[in-house]
Amino acid sequence: MTTTTIGREAIRIDRIGRPAGLLNRLRNFFALSRAERQLAQLDDRMLADIGLKRSEIHKMVWGS
Repeated sequence: MTTTTIGREAIRIDRIGRPAGLLNRLRNFFALSRAERQLAQLDDRMLADIGLKRSEIHKMVWGS
């Protein structure tokens, strides 16, 4: 991994020329999407057992 400076901002570049953070953000996005999908597949009783309502799934997974 190398570091390139553009203006005042330092950007880390991975081995194949992409910004290193991009791959991590994509992995995080897919992991959160999968978690939301899996929680949505649970029935309301199982969600209640873990302290969630169906309407709260998105907020709990994504934090917004």
